[in-house]
Amino acid sequence: MTDLNIWDRHSWDVVRRSRGITYGDIADVVGVTYKAVSKWFYGERTPSLRSQILMAKALGIPLSKALESITDEDTRALIRYALEND
Repeated sequence: MTDLNIWDRHSWDVVRRSRGITYGDIADVVGVTYKAVSKWFYGERTPSLRSQILMAKALGIPLSKALESITDEDTRALIRYALEND
């Protein structure tokens, strides 16, 4: 499950900028450092699935929209479980 990715740094950066959300704001919500968020947006690292989900919430990106590309039902069930037990 670690290689699941709903993260699209370019699209999400457009959302982040348009809403005036800073890396620090995202770091606070996700529970990571500013530097970690910076590395995600600069493409140096990929956030964990948990971080991707929390970041989507912080940016106001509906999870249904972020999860559109994941069609495998087992994977979707695992994500639902993770969301319900966070």
